Amino acid sequence: MKKNRTIVTIFMTLLFLFFVCGSPEVSFAESERDTINLVLNQVIENLNPFGSTAIITIQLNCQIYETLFFLNDVGDLESRLAESYEMGEDGKTYIVKLRKDVKFHNGKSMTAEDVAWSLNFALKTGPFIHKRANLTNFDSARAIDEYTVEIKSTDQSSTFIKNLSIYAYILCEQEFLDAMEKGTLGVEWVPYGTGPYVITSYSPDSEIKLQAFPDYYRGKARIDKINYKFIADNNTITVAFRAGDLDLIVVPTASWGLLNENPDFTTFMSPTNHTSFFPINTNNDDPLSNKLVRQAMSYAVDREGMCFAAMDGIAQPAYSIFNADTVFGGFTVQEMEAAGIPAYQYNPEKAKELLAEAGYPDGVHVGTILTINGSYWEKMSTIFQANLDAIGIGVNIELADSAACRTRRRENNFQIAGTGENFSPDASFGYIYFRYLTPEQRAQGLYSDINVRNRELDDLYHKAMTEPNDELRRAHYLEICRIVQDEMYIIPTFHKAIPYAYHKDLVCDQINTNYYYVYEFAWK
Repeated sequence: MKKNRTIVTIFMTLLFLFFVCGSPEVSFAESERDTINLVLNQVIENLNPFGSTAIITIQLNCQIYETLFFLNDVGDLESRLAESYEMGEDGKTYIVKLRKDVKFHNGKSMTAEDVAWSLNFALKTGPFIHKRANLTNFDSARAIDEYTVEIKSTDQSSTFIKNLSIYAYILCEQEFLDAMEKGTLGVEWVPYGTGPYVITSYSPDSEIKLQAFPDYYRGKARIDKINYKFIADNNTITVAFRAGDLDLIVVPTASWGLLNENPDFTTFMSPTNHTSFFPINTNNDDPLSNKLVRQAMSYAVDREGMCFAAMDGIAQPAYSIFNADTVFGGFTVQEMEAAGIPAYQYNPEKAKELLAEAGYPDGVHVGTILTINGSYWEKMSTIFQANLDAIGIGVNIELADSAACRTRRRENNFQIAGTGENFSPDASFGYIYFRYLTPEQRAQGLYSDINVRNRELDDLYHKAMTEPNDELRRAHYLEICRIVQDEMYIIPTFHKAIPYAYHKDLVCDQINTNYYYVYEFAWK
């Protein structure tokens, strides 16, 4: 229900008084509500759920599309479109039993044929390759009967079904193919999903409106409508939230202290699997090809200072690629040092020694950092530039939009990049960065963001992903950590947390690591 003119006037008056006279208590009118107003800080480039793996797109898709199972924050599977599965004796065949009460947004009942087509099309036969980097061991899927699917993997994998549950949306085959033929795929919303919400309006660069799907199999959502606004500027987001125009935000880090202390809002600091880092292109036959230079760069990073300067302290230093608090296969500084693995804690003198050993006692210029403009990664890159300058390494910074940065990383058209990733609860996700690709695989359109050519590392990942015993798998991950830390293909900087603030009358039963699901929300 939209606020009436009187309430808007009161809000604007209170906002004026706050800035002119101090901080009065903000009050919200008590009323029944059926809408939640949210914000996206980047434009959604494409509505095709098979066509993007961007974090901001996934946040939207969480409300609309679903996978066979839901992978929760501790790495356990919860039933969604599928009720259960059994693994065959070969360790590569999975028999999945589907729910019988699932409907697509067009009213059609979901069947095993839709599931098999979705998996085959997204991961094998279709033109959209974005999901395949995460599921290279998918072989095939076929319908056994109306509500049973056989899914095959190319190898035995302890993480196969979990990865399917992160990346493999199930869509209505006919609706999707019709949209492709009509040319509406990606530019208009098409009712081929199964999730709790449907899109009712899409205005690029402006807003997206959603409404609860009345036939959702888990019951209709308690909040009927979602209004997403595109707002890139952090100050504008904060002002809009305090004025009551937004009901929940990921708080810009500079505003956290202000909102966290305000009793009229509820705040929540969510841990994440996210790591911010600098991938390095090691294949240009330049100083960055020398791992001693890369090691020197890692020792040069003042990670604690970077957490405060780039994230206002709402992050923890990252000394390896995976957060040991949230990712199985991540290791603490103490665990790495006990295993004889360097953690690269801030040591500029050690950095200078390694730089001299690499043949650059008087310093060296290593090229350009490619990073997203207007983001915290821009701040991160500026601090990194200063850290490197202090040890004699020169570097430029090039700013571009997020789409251009992603494209250039995948084309390996960069020297250093500032970026980050939401990893899954298992370190197997890192394989998309470190896998070895043959020329044939590249010809098929497969890619790696950093184009690592290390067979030993690739073999270790395969051993880890196929090992069912957790203790042995963790031992494999430790050896992976040893290689990655030695080669320093990626320089980790920090693990950010996600600071949320929301209206005091909004009940958030659950906010998951990395993403939120409006289905779990309700108004008091």
